[in-house]
Amino acid sequence: MKISKLSELGGVAVEGVDLSVRVSAEQALELKRLYDEQGLVVFRGQTLTKQQLVDAGALFGGTMLDKVGIVPDAEVKGITVISTRGPTGEVMPPDPTKLIGDLEWHSDQGYLTVPNRGKILYATQVPEQGGKTGFIDGQLTYNALSDAMKKCIASLHVIQSWKRAESYTARNRDYRIKGHEELRTDRFPDVEYPIVYEHPVSGQKILNVPPLWAAGIFEMPGSDGNALIEQLVDHIKQPQFQYWHSYQVGDALLWDNWRFLHAASGTPGRYVRTLWSITILGGPELGRFAARRLGCVH
Repeated sequence: MKISKLSELGGVAVEGVDLSVRVSAEQALELKRLYDEQGLVVFRGQTLTKQQLVDAGALFGGTMLDKVGIVPDAEVKGITVISTRGPTGEVMPPDPTKLIGDLEWHSDQGYLTVPNRGKILYATQVPEQGGKTGFIDGQLTYNALSDAMKKCIASLHVIQSWKRAESYTARNRDYRIKGHEELRTDRFPDVEYPIVYEHPVSGQKILNVPPLWAAGIFEMPGSDGNALIEQLVDHIKQPQFQYWHSYQVGDALLWDNWRFLHAASGTPGRYVRTLWSITILGGPELGRFAARRLGCVH
């Protein structure tokens, strides 16, 4: 197994590991340790079936099926096909120059109190332009804050709103893939997450202000809270904190959803980009329904 640095911001690229076969118990422990430590791992040169990709998820905690806003794969349970041509290839974009699939920085399942641990994206078709996935390390952005800001936000909670996210995606959706359910803005209540929480595995402090979800600060309603959210979002979005991954066919990209925000650059409609996705099971409750605490505020 050859391990190299993925970028100056961290993460690793791994060569010499074949995820299509069952690895030894010793190597399985090593891969899980690498995931826990790095949070962003790219396994290069993979040749996987959909079932083999699902089986590989067991190395990192097992898989679950996302039930919101996706079309489950017809062949293998646990797989989602993410493609500019739709999950079965029948969609043709109306504008070959317009970006498809661009998405703001976010954590997955940020509308739930128990988010998933992570994902693996496996590249089967790569476009000539675009199609990148971006990452921001919440451990890195927290450590870069001033001591004064760390103290200011230590006990605050960000309101994460499904309604806010759906409003964003509705404005930016140029076509709806056949088979996607219509997503109601009232489907999920707001949840609150600590702006700073300890990572459940590493214990490191994570700065959590996902721009797609962040609708305000629970303890600071109104303009003051909104201004603080804007200041923190400006902080995390600085270019020196962003890593954008350009896929090679055969890349299996694994990341830690409890630590990293991610975004999609989008792909020009004339190109085809296809990824197979699996979701790694979550565990601890990181958020709480906001309504639970409303009666405790004075």
